[in-house]
Amino acid sequence: MTTASERAAAVFAFLAAALAGGPALAAKAPALPDFEGVWMIQPGYYLGKPLLPAPRLAPAVAERNLKKRAAEKAGYVREVSGMLCGQNGGPNMYQIRSPFEVFGGFGRITFIFETEMNNQPHTIYLEEKAHSPDVYPSFNGHSIGRWEGRTLVVDTVGFIGRGTLLGPVPRTPTTHTVERFTWSADGKTMSDAITIEDPASLTEPWTTTLVFDRKPRTEERFEVWCDADLAAFKALDLQAYKDADPEIALILEGGFTDPAVTIAAEAKAALQ
Repeated sequence: MTTASERAAAVFAFLAAALAGGPALAAKAPALPDFEGVWMIQPGYYLGKPLLPAPRLAPAVAERNLKKRAAEKAGYVREVSGMLCGQNGGPNMYQIRSPFEVFGGFGRITFIFETEMNNQPHTIYLEEKAHSPDVYPSFNGHSIGRWEGRTLVVDTVGFIGRGTLLGPVPRTPTTHTVERFTWSADGKTMSDAITIEDPASLTEPWTTTLVFDRKPRTEERFEVWCDADLAAFKALDLQAYKDADPEIALILEGGFTDPAVTIAAEAKAALQ
């Protein structure tokens, strides 16, 4: 049986160990991976490469994609958004063959891209626990993140209903994505397992994975810009391809409040 003095000594020893961060403390959380740096998509996942497994598309989306392929065979290989330097957004922009930078600070993780149409930040807020009910729709959506051990889990909603989200899946106002970023033990590769839920475009949730390579610390990002090809836009038969490209439909409908669409319409009118 221990004496009172022995029990007191044990308590003091525990407190001393706790203050010193010794073994008496509960196990500490694992160190976060070295996520900061410059990354680039691996060749097997470049934009245009088929992603596996193939998503199960909603009938309306599958039909529109068939019309898009028919339009491409007819010569519509460069979309209006490309001609007019339109925005795109994530996670589609991960697949662009151009480096992007990831860094942390101020309670967030930020991705900065270097592409003509996606030269924009994607911010992941680590201190927000829920999405605001009045998120302003955007091409990147509103992202909140949390660490589960060494895995960064990113939940995103609030997408604008325009453009391609990933592969053949369009971006809609009801799109919801959950990304799980992990890093290899040597820190040289980063994987992003993306799960997409959207009753407007998919018949069931779709999960696919993108893989990136770390670039040297000497890698630089450069300023890039896009010059609108108004001559190509003027020569395009918009009526012929309106069913294959929703951006064309928006322009023809008129009254759309997006400045990019308004500018595009005004630009075409000026060329006539």
